[in-house]
Amino acid sequence: MIGKKIIDEQYVTQARAKEILEKREEGIEPLYEQKTALIILNRFTHITASDAEEMVEKIREGVPRIKTENIVKIVDLMPQDKDDLNVLFSKERVILTDDEVATILEIVDNYR
Repeated sequence: MIGKKIIDEQYVTQARAKEILEKREEGIEPLYEQKTALIILNRFTHITASDAEEMVEKIREGVPRIKTENIVKIVDLMPQDKDDLNVLFSKERVILTDDEVATILEIVDNYR
Protein backbone atom coordinates (compact mmCIF):
# COMPACT_ATOMS: atom_id res chain seq x y z
CA MET A 1 0.00 0.00 0.00
CA ILE A 2 2.91 2.32 -0.64
CA GLY A 3 1.75 5.68 -1.92
CA LYS A 4 -1.89 5.19 -0.98
CA LYS A 5 -3.71 7.27 1.57
CA ILE A 6 -7.31 7.87 2.53
CA ILE A 7 -8.63 11.00 0.86
CA ASP A 8 -12.24 10.89 2.02
CA GLU A 9 -14.31 8.66 4.27
CA GLN A 10 -18.09 8.46 4.53
CA TYR A 11 -20.73 5.99 5.65
CA VAL A 12 -22.79 4.42 2.87
CA THR A 13 -25.63 1.94 2.89
CA GLN A 14 -25.24 -1.56 1.55
CA ALA A 15 -27.44 -0.63 -1.39
CA ARG A 16 -25.14 2.26 -2.30
CA ALA A 17 -22.05 0.06 -1.90
CA LYS A 18 -23.64 -2.49 -4.22
CA GLU A 19 -24.30 0.22 -6.80
CA ILE A 20 -20.70 1.46 -6.57
CA LEU A 21 -19.25 -2.04 -7.02
CA GLU A 22 -21.54 -2.78 -9.97
CA LYS A 23 -20.39 0.40 -11.73
CA ARG A 24 -16.72 -0.45 -11.10
CA GLU A 25 -17.28 -3.97 -12.44
CA GLU A 26 -18.34 -2.53 -15.81
CA GLY A 27 -15.07 -0.66 -16.34
CA ILE A 28 -12.35 -3.01 -15.13
CA GLU A 29 -11.98 -6.51 -13.76
CA PRO A 30 -12.75 -6.31 -10.03
CA LEU A 31 -10.42 -7.66 -7.38
CA TYR A 32 -11.26 -10.85 -5.50
CA GLU A 33 -12.44 -8.90 -2.45
CA GLN A 34 -14.69 -6.73 -4.57
CA LYS A 35 -16.24 -9.77 -6.27
CA THR A 36 -16.89 -11.40 -2.91
CA ALA A 37 -18.39 -8.23 -1.49
CA LEU A 38 -20.68 -7.89 -4.51
CA ILE A 39 -21.87 -11.50 -4.17
CA ILE A 40 -22.72 -10.90 -0.51
CA LEU A 41 -24.42 -7.58 -1.24
CA ASN A 42 -26.51 -9.14 -4.02
CA ARG A 43 -27.66 -11.82 -1.61
CA PHE A 44 -28.53 -9.58 1.35
CA THR A 45 -29.52 -6.19 -0.08
CA HIS A 46 -33.22 -5.98 -0.84
CA ILE A 47 -33.62 -2.24 -1.37
CA THR A 48 -32.49 0.10 -4.13
CA ALA A 49 -29.83 2.75 -3.53
CA SER A 50 -32.28 5.58 -4.19
CA ASP A 51 -34.78 4.16 -1.66
CA ALA A 52 -31.98 3.70 0.86
CA GLU A 53 -30.83 7.32 0.47
CA GLU A 54 -34.42 8.50 0.76
CA MET A 55 -34.87 6.45 3.94
CA VAL A 56 -31.64 7.90 5.40
CA GLU A 57 -32.93 11.43 4.82
CA LYS A 58 -36.34 10.69 6.33
CA ILE A 59 -34.80 9.15 9.44
CA ARG A 60 -32.39 12.09 9.71
CA GLU A 61 -35.34 14.51 9.55
CA GLY A 62 -37.51 12.46 11.92
CA VAL A 63 -34.83 11.88 14.57
CA PRO A 64 -32.06 14.44 14.01
CA ARG A 65 -29.96 13.50 17.06
CA ILE A 66 -28.94 10.10 15.65
CA LYS A 67 -25.49 9.91 14.05
CA THR A 68 -25.14 9.05 10.37
CA GLU A 69 -23.38 5.76 11.12
CA ASN A 70 -26.37 4.62 13.19
CA ILE A 71 -28.85 5.67 10.52
CA VAL A 72 -26.91 3.61 7.96
CA LYS A 73 -27.06 0.59 10.30
CA ILE A 74 -30.82 1.03 10.63
CA VAL A 75 -31.27 1.19 6.85
CA ASP A 76 -29.02 -1.85 6.27
CA LEU A 77 -30.64 -4.05 8.92
CA MET A 78 -34.23 -2.74 8.70
CA PRO A 79 -35.30 -3.61 12.27
CA GLN A 80 -38.80 -4.98 12.69
CA ASP A 81 -39.56 -4.01 16.28
CA LYS A 82 -38.34 -2.02 19.28
CA ASP A 83 -36.10 -4.85 20.51
CA ASP A 84 -34.26 -5.06 17.19
CA LEU A 85 -33.75 -1.31 17.24
CA ASN A 86 -32.50 -1.33 20.82
CA VAL A 87 -29.84 -3.90 19.89
CA LEU A 88 -28.41 -1.40 17.40
CA PHE A 89 -28.09 1.22 20.12
CA SER A 90 -26.92 -1.06 22.93
CA LYS A 91 -23.35 0.31 22.85
CA GLU A 92 -24.34 3.91 22.16
CA ARG A 93 -25.00 6.64 24.66
CA VAL A 94 -28.23 7.51 22.90
CA ILE A 95 -31.45 6.30 24.50
CA LEU A 96 -34.36 6.57 22.10
CA THR A 97 -37.77 7.70 23.31
CA ASP A 98 -40.88 5.72 22.40
CA ASP A 99 -41.89 8.41 19.90
CA GLU A 100 -38.50 8.24 18.18
CA VAL A 101 -38.67 4.45 18.02
CA ALA A 102 -42.16 4.63 16.53
CA THR A 103 -41.00 7.19 13.95
CA ILE A 104 -38.03 5.07 12.88
CA LEU A 105 -40.04 1.85 12.67
CA GLU A 106 -42.77 3.58 10.66
CA ILE A 107 -40.23 4.88 8.14
CA VAL A 108 -38.57 1.45 7.85
CA ASP A 109 -41.94 -0.29 7.40
CA ASN A 110 -42.74 1.99 4.46
CA TYR A 111 -39.72 0.58 2.57
CA ARG A 112 -40.06 -3.07 3.55
